[in-house]
Amino acid sequence: MRSQALVSTRTAIAGATGNAVVMGVAGVSTPLGWVLLPGLLGVSARPRVAALVSAWAAVLLAASVVVPVVPGHRADPWALGASAASLAAVPLLAWARRRRTERAIARVPAPRDVAVFALPAGTGRAALAVCRSPGEVAAAVPLRRGGLRVLVGVAHGATLARPERTRALESAFRREALRRGRSLPAIAGTLGHLVRDLAPGGYLAATLVEVSPDGRVTLLRHGGPDVAVRAGEATRPGELPDAGPLGLVEPGASAAGATGVEASAARTSVAGPPAGARRLAVAPAAEGAAWHRLTAEALRSPRAVDAVVALTGRPGGGRRTGPALVLDLPPERSA
Repeated sequence: MRSQALVSTRTAIAGATGNAVVMGVAGVSTPLGWVLLPGLLGVSARPRVAALVSAWAAVLLAASVVVPVVPGHRADPWALGASAASLAAVPLLAWARRRRTERAIARVPAPRDVAVFALPAGTGRAALAVCRSPGEVAAAVPLRRGGLRVLVGVAHGATLARPERTRALESAFRREALRRGRSLPAIAGTLGHLVRDLAPGGYLAATLVEVSPDGRVTLLRHGGPDVAVRAGEATRPGELPDAGPLGLVEPGASAAGATGVEASAARTSVAGPPAGARRLAVAPAAEGAAWHRLTAEALRSPRAVDAVVALTGRPGGGRRTGPALVLDLPPERSA
């Protein structure tokens, strides 16, 4: 499960270039003016992108000194050395930031045909299983202070179910989930718009989950997968309202602002787990009552990682089917 950088390669390079132009035109010659913005952009990107941004910023800095068409960076050794040291540190800082994020997502031992990841989920814990079955779409994004957003879904339609299309959906979810102020309906609107762009006629049956840092859980169901909850010794369906699969709404619905038909439906389907829930599962349903029996057995597992592996199994054996998510909810936030 990859962590997602806050800044894309294109944005970081454009920002470093724009900063150099502004500093040159404004006649700013201090190292801080030439290095601060590229450094911030680099630290917010993947380590490889951070190294690229640092190298490009160094080229722009050197060009401003060697070809002083307009006032540029100071040419004295102290100023050049300070900027060089700062730019060299940017990839290291980006690597350290990524390592902190990756430690929050730990891959745990599991059968060969399923990858299982343990994640913090507010004041509780979560486990996500990925089987890479056809059309599977799964992404988890740790947020600040222990929050979590997860997409669990299945793409339908030969075109949308292609690996490159499902990866595009996962990347879009990660990008939107990290944007400050984005609600689950707004994220769902963006995904619905992308589904229509990638594969008209296809659709994504998905459930979006958000866990706040204090453990509060909200769910948004768009066509599936099914939700089950365990309260006490009983397991029952989550009975979430369903806003319909993403990509099957009116094309006029606005994805960016989550308005129109799709957003109206999405707003009505945002909900929390039922009162008394201690464990929550999101997984594609098998046929008939077999899924309910398998789910009830899985949710009796002592650990979330064991439960999520059991959820990917099929009655009678065969290839595992995912994705599947299990949340262990703390008692004070189970209602």
